Amino acid sequence: MRPPKKTVQCTPREKIGVILVNLGTPEGLDYFSIRRFLQNFLSDSRVVEYNRFLWQIILQTFILTFRPFKVMGSYKKIWNVQLDESPLLTTTRLQAQRLQHALGKVSTSLVVDFAMRYTAPSIEDVLQKLDAAQCKKILLMPLYPQYSSSTTASVSDCAFSVMRNMRWQPVLRILPPYYLEDAYIAALCQSIVKALKAINFKPQKIIASYHGIPVRYHRSGDPYPCMCWRTTRAIQEHPIFQNLGFDKDTLVTTFQSLFGREEWVKPYTEPSLVDYAKSGVESVIMIAPAFAADCLETLEEIEEQHREAFLGAGGKNFAYVPCLNASQEGIDLLQNLATKQLQGWL
Repeated sequence: MRPPKKTVQCTPREKIGVILVNLGTPEGLDYFSIRRFLQNFLSDSRVVEYNRFLWQIILQTFILTFRPFKVMGSYKKIWNVQLDESPLLTTTRLQAQRLQHALGKVSTSLVVDFAMRYTAPSIEDVLQKLDAAQCKKILLMPLYPQYSSSTTASVSDCAFSVMRNMRWQPVLRILPPYYLEDAYIAALCQSIVKALKAINFKPQKIIASYHGIPVRYHRSGDPYPCMCWRTTRAIQEHPIFQNLGFDKDTLVTTFQSLFGREEWVKPYTEPSLVDYAKSGVESVIMIAPAFAADCLETLEEIEEQHREAFLGAGGKNFAYVPCLNASQEGIDLLQNLATKQLQGWL
């Protein structure tokens, strides 16, 4: 007997999906989990813009053979042992849960989930999951305040690639860069205020450290560094920050997380910290405006490597201001951004 054909419900009760997207993290601390993550990440042509054939030889022969051991040591310092996962995964999941609670008060038709660009849960799996839940309108929210082809565009590429294979494609909206949104700038300023109340020194410098990109990318048209500089300026000009009484030169922009030998956008974070310490600056605090959630680049690179470099060069006081994460300010920001993009759908 032939099984009945699957029928399509032509007029389902539609829901609206919201997907928070971050970069990703190794699924474990073992060599092969980290190698798998690095391979997915570094094989993205948006991330590494070199000749694909030559790059794969270098990647497979050298980088993926040795770099996982170095990365493994760094992740071990910050790993969420209780849940056996990276803090980035823990935080992004919590952001989605709390945003679901906040948006659920607006409409019961909203379904909030999260995905990672290079690891599980993948964008493909989450899009299919929401499609099965009858979400025919989806807001994709890359958690990158400043646009870069290596981050935001890569998320879009992946989502569109998944949709190529969908018979009934959802309507897709993508959160635009929010590097100048007042809610974002105000939240960053509030995080600085909160941090200043928790420390017993007044910083001579506040370092806004952003993830770097190669100068070549910027010269090819990537606007990322310009957006970073404008974010820093917006913080400087915001009333909350101005009321703190700092000089206009107190807050400065630097770039971190260099990879490879080519020139990246300057000034570099760690050399800048060393120079400040040697020139007599004794106290600094650091913020990471390009990151929506604390991760390896903030918890290990800033909190440990950069702290050690500054204190080792003669600095006396160092403090890191956590990312917005799943704090009330962070969730209020995500709700504000989502609500704006959902206009006309609710």
